[in-house]
Amino acid sequence: MKTALPVTPFHIIPATTVYFLFFRRLNGLAFFLGTFLIDLEPFLYLFFNIHYGQGPHVITHNPFSIVFLVTPAALLLTKLAESNARGFLLEIFSGAEWIDYSWKQTYLSALFGAFLHLGWDLTMHYDVNLGFPFLDIPNPFISFQVFYLILLVSLIMILPAYFIGKRLNRGSPFKKLP
Repeated sequence: MKTALPVTPFHIIPATTVYFLFFRRLNGLAFFLGTFLIDLEPFLYLFFNIHYGQGPHVITHNPFSIVFLVTPAALLLTKLAESNARGFLLEIFSGAEWIDYSWKQTYLSALFGAFLHLGWDLTMHYDVNLGFPFLDIPNPFISFQVFYLILLVSLIMILPAYFIGKRLNRGSPFKKLP
């Protein structure tokens, strides 16, 4: 089996860059949960020292699981958190504006976050099966040069994205909940 880059927490960098540009349209909690929940599978394999057969990115790292597993989980967790934590969060983050996102907007935010994660993972993980669970379609998009390019562009653009996003969205991403 070919080796690939290890599981990394770097997904927060391109996700934050994109979020800064579209924060008014994205449910932030759902978006970041979408980028995070997709990596529960490899994390659990590492944490419990489970030796996987085909690789740690088989079940959750594919379009089918993103649409029918990861995104619905992020949607439900987001709506549960919103219903239980609104007053608490507004008290902690005084001056923040609470935006009520519809179920559809929340689902699409989580979907966008999960596909953003998958898109970057396609450049670095050989064990992604794009046809799961119906076909075995090996990942044809491996390119460590593209992986590093995405990382570098995201790092360079994070600060400009913040200022452009503040102007486009008429406010600060740090003054908006969720």
